[in-house]
Amino acid sequence: MTGGKITDLSLSKGARSYEDQPLSDYDVDELTEEEELSYFLENYSLVSTAQKFLRRQRLVNKKNGEATVAAAILYAEEPAAVVPKRCSVKIARYESKDSVPDRKFLKGTPLTIDGPARQLIDRTLKAVSEIIESVPILGTDGEMAPVKYPPEALKEIIVNAVIHRDYNVSDDILISIFDNRVEVRSPGKLPGHMTAENILTDRFARNPSIVRLLNKYPDPPNKDIGEGLDTVLSAMKAAKLKEPQFILEDNAFVVVLAHTPLARPEELILEYLKHNPEISNKIARSLTGIESENRVKNVFYRLKKAGMIEPVPGRSRSRYAWQLTEKGAAVDSSK
Repeated sequence: MTGGKITDLSLSKGARSYEDQPLSDYDVDELTEEEELSYFLENYSLVSTAQKFLRRQRLVNKKNGEATVAAAILYAEEPAAVVPKRCSVKIARYESKDSVPDRKFLKGTPLTIDGPARQLIDRTLKAVSEIIESVPILGTDGEMAPVKYPPEALKEIIVNAVIHRDYNVSDDILISIFDNRVEVRSPGKLPGHMTAENILTDRFARNPSIVRLLNKYPDPPNKDIGEGLDTVLSAMKAAKLKEPQFILEDNAFVVVLAHTPLARPEELILEYLKHNPEISNKIARSLTGIESENRVKNVFYRLKKAGMIEPVPGRSRSRYAWQLTEKGAAVDSSK
């Protein structure tokens, strides 16, 4: 391996941290003028001058005053101008449920969010929440209502993407919002010994300075106690949604929050029919999150065999639908 590849491998595995890299065109004089640093120091429990704080925290080089990548990520007003293509979050809205959507489903121009880490997290969460609230979803009562995800789950995956991404990778964090899920793609492989199997039990901070200093704010976005992804799991379970997916790609870590109810498809269909006279395969797929038309047919057939539903008389082909039987109407689908 060449020197460059060895360095990239070392940074990717967490043996070294890109957050410690010096920036030749961003120094202590410019850093001390940043409003975010002033805000931080006003609330920092240990009274210190800006320069003393920066040197003690190893955010600037003592000899030449060059600031580190971590300093820019945390306090620069426009980190993307100092560390290009590594500090922003892009948000894309797809009006689709497809696993690999066509660009024709992309709504408008993707939104780009910038700013120091604390503000970046807040602005991203606000933007994502506003977009999600505009996404309608069919409820078991037959009414369309805004889709809802646990806010604490959304916040945790955004925080994790910002503080644990590989800043050596020249790419932005990408958040894709679909009709039935949210995907957060964080650049870089998992660091150190972390794998898909131990991600919920072990800890490894790729960017320890960013993690530690972000936690020093009065109301820190990260608690720094290793419970981030556990919080996501608990929040999704409490919201009666299926647990998140953690996907390792070639050079990215992806978290998927699917708006798929924990309830069995049979329960959702029966509950829907309590409020509506009939249900079609298309509506059932939207309700249950099942993409396959044949899989939904099998659910209908199981309910028919159990005597819960029957075909609506006189319907065929695209108008085919199902309705409750007397037995089905007498069943409490919530139990």
